[in-house]
Amino acid sequence: MKKKLFSVLLVTIFFFSIYSDNFDFENTVSVSVINTKEIPQLETLTRQTKKYKELKLTDPYETFSKEIEENYKLLASKKTPNINFYLYKNTEFKTLLQLAARCNLTQETLATLNSIENPSENIIGKTFIIPTCPGLFLRNSAKKNNLEILLFENYQFETLTKKRIWYNIDNVEFIFLPNQKLSPTERAYFLDCELQLPIEKDSFWISSDFGKRTNPFSGEIKNHKGIDLAAKEGTPVYAVKDGHVAVKVNEDDVFGNYLILSHDKGKMTSVYAHLSKMAVEQNEIIKKGALIGFVGKTGMATGSHLHFEIRTGGKAQDPQKMLKF
Repeated sequence: MKKKLFSVLLVTIFFFSIYSDNFDFENTVSVSVINTKEIPQLETLTRQTKKYKELKLTDPYETFSKEIEENYKLLASKKTPNINFYLYKNTEFKTLLQLAARCNLTQETLATLNSIENPSENIIGKTFIIPTCPGLFLRNSAKKNNLEILLFENYQFETLTKKRIWYNIDNVEFIFLPNQKLSPTERAYFLDCELQLPIEKDSFWISSDFGKRTNPFSGEIKNHKGIDLAAKEGTPVYAVKDGHVAVKVNEDDVFGNYLILSHDKGKMTSVYAHLSKMAVEQNEIIKKGALIGFVGKTGMATGSHLHFEIRTGGKAQDPQKMLKF
C-alpha cells in the first residue's frame, strides 16, 4: 500500500546522456525526490504555541525552528544535517532579507532554491520552499536566471556528485551545498542585480512596447526587441548597471548614435539608441547610474526617444519585466 510521504523519498536514477547546460553526473546518482504537495505547510512564521496546545497539536513553526537549530549544531560538529522542507505562502514579509532572518537562514539559501535573482523583489504573495538547513541550491536545468548561470559557471567543473546532496523538487534537479555561501563576486552580483531606470522617473513615457509591432517606416509587422521611451531631446540617459562600453557607434542608418554596455562579464548587455550625444568612450568602465548620453532622434526615428534593450545570453528580454517602470 502506498504510504503518504511528508519527507524525502530516496530513489536511484540512471542518466544515459549528459547535456552541456547541466552539471555532470556520474553513472548512478542517489536523488532525494521532493513533492511540494506532500510537505508540511507553514501558515505563519510566528509561534502559536497556545493555539496548537489547545488543539493538542504541535506548532509547525516551532518544529521548523527546532530542526534548523539542530542542523546548525550538526554543521558546527561537521556532521551531516537532517534536511526537511516546508511550504510557506508569504503574507508577512516585504523583503527577502526579512523573510530569511525570520527563518534563521541566509538570503542566498532562499534565493537559489526559489529562483530569486533580485533581493529587492516584491515577495508578498509568493509561495516559498523553505529548507531546514542553510546553503546553496544549484539548479540543474536549462532554465536559469542570471544568478543561477553565474553559479553554474563557477561550479560546473567541480566534483559535486559524491560530496554533495542531490534533490529533485517538483521535477527540477538541484545540487545542495550545505552551509555554503556566495563568494564575494557572486554576492556583489546578487546585491547589485537590481537595474535602475535609464531615464529619470516622470521624464518619459513608453511610446512602444516590447514584442510584435507595426514598423512606423515600412508598415511591416516586426519584432521590436526593446522598448521606446519618449522624452524631450537632451534628456540625460544613465547606465542601468555596472559594466563597460562594449560598442559605441556614430550615425548608424537605423540606430543613429548608440551604445551597448556589457554587464557581468558579458552575461547581460543593454542597448541605448537614437542618442543626440554620447558621454562615454569605447571600453570605458561604467558604474550604475553614470551619465552615458542624451536622448535624441538620430537614425530612423519619428521623434525624440530612447530605444532601450536588455539582452541576457544574447536573447532579448522585455525591459518592463526587469525594471521598475
